[in-house]
Amino acid sequence: MKTVPPSMTSWLTTTLSIAATAGALAEDIELATTAIASEYDPVERVMYVSPARMASSFLDSPNAVTSLDSVTLRKLGITELVDALRLVPGMTASETHGSDVSVGYHGANVNVPRRSEILYNSNRLHRPGYAGAHWYRLPIDLQDLNYIEVIRGTSPEYGTNSMTSTVNLIQDTIATRGMSASARVGDADTRDVFVHGGWLMGDTQMGLRYFHRSNGGFDGAQGQLGPYNNDVSTDSIMVNLEQRLNDTWLLDIAGAYADSSYQLPGFDQLQADDAFVDLALSQFRISPDAEETAGFLSTKVHGIVHTAGASHEVVFGFNASTFSRDQAISLCGNNFTFDPRVADIDALPSVNFSVSDSGAVIAAMITGDLRLDGSIVQTPTAAEQAKIDALGPYLQSWGLSLLQPRCGITDQDLDESRYELNTHVVSQLTDSLKNSFGVSYTLNDITAETYLGGSVDQHSVQLYDTLRYTPAPRWVFNGTLAVETASNTDVSAAWSYRLAANYQLQQDVVLRLMHSTSERLPDVYETDRDWRYFVTYDAGEVDHLGRQAGYLTRRALSPENLKPEELATTELGITVSRFNQLQADVKIFYEDYSQLISEPFNYVDFRLSNNGQLRNQGFEVGIRHQTDRGFEWGASYLYLDAETDTPFEATLRPTHSGSLWGIVPLNRDTDLSAVYYGASEIADGSYDRFDATLSHRIAWSHGDLDVQLNYRHYPAGIHAFTELSAVNPNIALVEGRDRIFLTVKASFF
Repeated sequence: MKTVPPSMTSWLTTTLSIAATAGALAEDIELATTAIASEYDPVERVMYVSPARMASSFLDSPNAVTSLDSVTLRKLGITELVDALRLVPGMTASETHGSDVSVGYHGANVNVPRRSEILYNSNRLHRPGYAGAHWYRLPIDLQDLNYIEVIRGTSPEYGTNSMTSTVNLIQDTIATRGMSASARVGDADTRDVFVHGGWLMGDTQMGLRYFHRSNGGFDGAQGQLGPYNNDVSTDSIMVNLEQRLNDTWLLDIAGAYADSSYQLPGFDQLQADDAFVDLALSQFRISPDAEETAGFLSTKVHGIVHTAGASHEVVFGFNASTFSRDQAISLCGNNFTFDPRVADIDALPSVNFSVSDSGAVIAAMITGDLRLDGSIVQTPTAAEQAKIDALGPYLQSWGLSLLQPRCGITDQDLDESRYELNTHVVSQLTDSLKNSFGVSYTLNDITAETYLGGSVDQHSVQLYDTLRYTPAPRWVFNGTLAVETASNTDVSAAWSYRLAANYQLQQDVVLRLMHSTSERLPDVYETDRDWRYFVTYDAGEVDHLGRQAGYLTRRALSPENLKPEELATTELGITVSRFNQLQADVKIFYEDYSQLISEPFNYVDFRLSNNGQLRNQGFEVGIRHQTDRGFEWGASYLYLDAETDTPFEATLRPTHSGSLWGIVPLNRDTDLSAVYYGASEIADGSYDRFDATLSHRIAWSHGDLDVQLNYRHYPAGIHAFTELSAVNPNIALVEGRDRIFLTVKASFF
């Protein structure tokens, strides 16, 4: 039975007592005559589209939600999706290197956080096989979007990967009319171009877009012996189409494709705590340039259906996405590390070759007597011991020739595709009862010789139902139940539920209590892993067996019977919302993670299990305010108390993090803005960054010319995170520096 720590119990009890008192007093406050369950006037309410897959406001959303609009982000000089997410309470971002970043809610596990969903117009956008996103190489640019909605908490409607949060990138095709082009240049070899056009032709709206963005990443890392190569460059095209079929039905189509080239810095600056891993990393001579493509196609037909006494918003959708990588790594070893007989011994359950036995192995090459001590992980069976004993004479037969160095190229190409059919129905059953139901079928097709040993198919089905009930003007109740199955897991299904109660204390103030339990199914790379490096030796080289290629000794297979990860969350929140004036929320939370799949990921060995555990408790605050004179400011803050014995779960969880921003209108056409991002103890070091932006608009009869100067002050040293370790994550201190950027954008109406 799971228990809540006494400190958290007293905290929640005190808060609930205060809320109950406030609720009693609120009964004397008169509300507007419009019931909460009625349709909202967008002039009076801030509306969300993501929570529960139905139109919601702060009055009836079961989750805390942060909405970021593109106009504000542009004035703040924010050009990257990652920097936009730094404004969200509870969101944490940590650079891995200049061409990659790790983003997660309340911290993140390892390099690819797999517990947060990323969507484009409610369609999944992350990699199909490995449930994560490469944020700097997405086929989406911030300029594509009208706004970003972040559900801060579990949202079962979007599947098991929405375990902690959901980021929905929203683009309205109605807003695509007109022409625009922008160019951005600056330090770190930044070169960005964005061109967009939108047309209205009768009942058809169409948009076309192209962008190029590139930069040189960071300048170096502490301890790096060679050049710190981490450039990234992306070219992308996008097409949007909206066709009105009749008075109530629309066809929406969106497709995007991105082609990226990027560099991964070498591993020279890393020092693993496992000698075998340290030796293996030293054999990666370089990480050459990699090529990556990503694309998606999103199609849906949606409209209104009326039945007796009820109306239904119906969506039929088909979505497809593709992701591929072309990458080769130069790898070195010796004849011993590529010998198949050695690999057979290492594959025994009782043996895991350790560098501590390197002297014993060399002695066996001379004497034929092999004595392994550090490499024995459990008592060998009689048959296993016989194989181990037979290896000694075999090593002697080849002698010290097994130590001859061998280098070559290992191919790390992969291809991932996802195809999804879905339908969603939102029904207004009565004035006080609304229901959202959805079902989807997904096929993931992944091919990766190095990682999976070939091709793997995954079939999954997901169903959810959310019921929203408004028994009285002050009360709204939400209940969600979701289930998902996958063909590549041994469990029958992952079940998730969410219960929420909202109470309107005053006209613009709502109290929310939410509890959820969610499960995340293991992804394909956690269940079908067959990680084995096949190395084609340098031209003209052959090993002691006369081969021109061979497998690295160490082989990593997925463990059997991995269970879904589990998260139980309880949160209490209060939200204040005055349209175009003030948005504020405070959330107190307690999160209990269990059966986490969070073991080390070190390129040569894997020991995945469900042994990870984590408990988070704390509070977060989000504020956005606009004065009558047009001054806008906002702030976010997270206090996080994390308790875990799992090293990789502790790495990216800062105790304090947040942001503070403001926009000052100097005149009708000129704005001055500033943003501060901060985090303590993220990847073993604090992160403090300051941006300042001056924006000026020149208007003419058929358009606008926007000029923007952006200054960024990075920390002197950024503690970038990498997971290449057997026990504890490695930290690379990346050099930061001040940077200046100039952006010019022309728009034609």
